[in-house]
Amino acid sequence: MILSGSGPLTRIRRIPCNGHGLHSHFVGRLSRQNSSADHRRNATVSSSAAEIHVDIAKKLFDEAYLENVCKDLGRTITADYTSEGIDQIMVLGVLKGAFVFTADLVRHLRVKYVEVDFIRASSYGSSTVSSGSVEIEDGFKASKVEGKHVLIVEDIIDSGLTLSSIVASLATSGVASVKVVTLLDKRARRKVEFNADYVGIPCPDDFIVGYGIDYAEKYRHLPYVGVIKPEAI
Repeated sequence: MILSGSGPLTRIRRIPCNGHGLHSHFVGRLSRQNSSADHRRNATVSSSAAEIHVDIAKKLFDEAYLENVCKDLGRTITADYTSEGIDQIMVLGVLKGAFVFTADLVRHLRVKYVEVDFIRASSYGSSTVSSGSVEIEDGFKASKVEGKHVLIVEDIIDSGLTLSSIVASLATSGVASVKVVTLLDKRARRKVEFNADYVGIPCPDDFIVGYGIDYAEKYRHLPYVGVIKPEAI
């Protein structure tokens, strides 16, 4: 059998051969490929139509923008540690909100050795406003960070309470140094004076979700940062 045409398996021309059932085999294969292609086209259309979640009022920062922010932060952070002669750091992501940002950021760090760990801390629960009471996971061991250069990765700083508590805790754990990078900085909500070493994007005073950030454990999966509709809260 000879296959001819401008694309893969676009037209079948059969020639005599000793094999039986080859024609039906390739026709069946072609049919499956066409069906698969139709499915992908339909999926693309569906994805485009459902690009913004029904509970989201508007996008603030899309995937491409967030990727560029991670690249820029990675370059800046790498340059700073390199200029200080530091070739090994520990990236400490703050769960749960920073897990996506942490994963994307570390891929743009060019420090020679990068350890990754996580710490769980929160002042929200299921509320839209910080409670003012910060809970840090009891199981976190100071020995993990002792003598290390720690880069804390946070999704968003608003009240400043969570990061202030984490930094204060680490300061008594024998770390060599502590720096903080945040994707979003919502200064309008500050309750304590706190400035991150690295800020990705100044954030307006909206309730936002997506890119790891949740409301009541929902919306973390969204690939962009968006403003949630009031009726969804």
